[in-house]
Amino acid sequence: MESNDFSLFMRSLSKVELRRCRPLLGTYVEIAATGADRSRLEQAVENAFAAIAEVHRLMSYHDPASDVCRLNREGFPKGVVVHPWTWHVLKSAQEFNRESRDAFDITVAPLLTKQNHLPDLGYEVDHRAGAQDIFLKENCLVFFRRRLAIDLGGIAKGFAVDRAIEALREGGVSTAIVNAGGDLRVCGTTRFQIHLRHPQTGNHSGGVVLLRDRALATSATYFSRGPSSGGASALFDGISRRPCREEVSVSVAANDCLTADALTKIVLALREKAAPILQRHGADAVLLERDLTVRRIPD
Repeated sequence: MESNDFSLFMRSLSKVELRRCRPLLGTYVEIAATGADRSRLEQAVENAFAAIAEVHRLMSYHDPASDVCRLNREGFPKGVVVHPWTWHVLKSAQEFNRESRDAFDITVAPLLTKQNHLPDLGYEVDHRAGAQDIFLKENCLVFFRRRLAIDLGGIAKGFAVDRAIEALREGGVSTAIVNAGGDLRVCGTTRFQIHLRHPQTGNHSGGVVLLRDRALATSATYFSRGPSSGGASALFDGISRRPCREEVSVSVAANDCLTADALTKIVLALREKAAPILQRHGADAVLLERDLTVRRIPD
């Protein structure tokens, strides 16, 4: 399991507060929510976890029945009809790919397989293939022009957090925070204090962000390395097609968590050159170097 990238603090202004934590999305997902009615609050939290579980079911790289695995098997040449949520995430991924000129790329799955971050697909991909070979058609039909493999790990977790927040709001929750191991979103008028982890040790605070009715996502190389990969990061620069090697942490605040999640990878690849993209999305980034040098983008 991946450790949470933030310390969570919640000051309840209501009489009823619930906190729940479950293993989902390859990490621990924590939900804290407040409301006026306990039974309604409990149902809203259950619905939020159900939404996250549904995203996990649809977009898991490891579940043979998921939309992602079905696409990897059958997207070339005939195509697959996917769930509207999967279609939406694929469309968003394509838009970020075009906007960043390939810095964000969901077709790096074969590279992650070579580094032992993902299991082998059992077939060879066309190494000329890229995001431009993914076609999204009406009625949620998706097909690949070349044989390729996708992984939505760089964006789906943020989308799952957004769906959880939506479920909580529909359930009448006044204030809530959903924290999914580095992807976090808060709703309501309460201001939350979020501690960013030190980019070298991961065990000490590297700064504090105050968040109100907004999302924050963090991508850090110290959490994406593993012994089976020889220490190589699972975070890839889509342009160079190489793993990120510096010990850095990038946190992006945005209006929704899908956007924040995707933008962390773009900032890791482009650094200050990502400023126009961040501005277009109403987002801002904090980059922490291993010596705790702090860079804010846009400056």
